Amino acid sequence: MQELTAGRLRRGLADPLLPVSALALLALAAAALDATVLCWSSIGALAGFSLSGSV
Repeated sequence: MQELTAGRLRRGLADPLLPVSALALLALAAAALDATVLCWSSIGALAGFSLSGSV
């Protein structure tokens, strides 16, 4: 069994997969519901997240 070290824990918590997929799902759901403002705001959040250097 692999041991959970502090480095692996930090990498797992800093992984951008969870927030990016949550924002992408929000954008898709808003587009499906024809909620234009929410769709564009979630796309803007994705763009801001990628430009912030977090990705």
